[in-house]
Amino acid sequence: MSLIDLHRPCIRSERELNAVFGEPILAARPLVPEALRALAQQLLAYWFDGRRSLLPVISAGARDGRSSLAAQLATTFAAMGSRTLLIDADLRSPSLHRKFSIGNRAGLADFLDGRGARLAACGDNLAVLAAGSVREDPLELLSRERLRRFLAAAARPFRVVIADTPAAARGPDHEMFSALAGGALVVVRKGEEARRLARLRRRLARCGARPVAAVFNYT
Repeated sequence: MSLIDLHRPCIRSERELNAVFGEPILAARPLVPEALRALAQQLLAYWFDGRRSLLPVISAGARDGRSSLAAQLATTFAAMGSRTLLIDADLRSPSLHRKFSIGNRAGLADFLDGRGARLAACGDNLAVLAAGSVREDPLELLSRERLRRFLAAAARPFRVVIADTPAAARGPDHEMFSALAGGALVVVRKGEEARRLARLRRRLARCGARPVAAVFNYT
């Protein structure tokens, strides 16, 4: 770790990524379509094994490809026949409603605030919950017991629940989902600072979560 900090402050390869996050992690591969199905198969066998249904997608910074991966991975799970719920948990800068053209209404924030929520059917086996209208502090909303109850209820009809969370640089929101899941899928863009990734790993450890998989985004 010290060699990376002193001589290679930015992550440029999967080997350096593994040096920061340590072993074992399930996968470290580029963010390309042909890798998604293999990653989904591994996650179905290793993570979504009947005991767990939630996996948040997190990253250290914005524009790391986190939301794109969450959407693509959820679509891949659904195409493989697994009932999948994709949640836009980025209440600070939501984007999944645009990717799926569903409108940003009656979403997660509305539900947590005591208003109604609606799941949008986005193809066979795939439902999407938009972020919704945020009227309160996002972190305060996510700290409510309603989130835990909602995720527990979602685990019954859905084998896979993917949560797209805000970048860690924008706040600790991702820690709420990581703590409830016990782990997270980490997206890392080539050139990310090793110190920021090490800090992200420490934050995961503090909330009792671990990096389940890492996807190295070369774009």
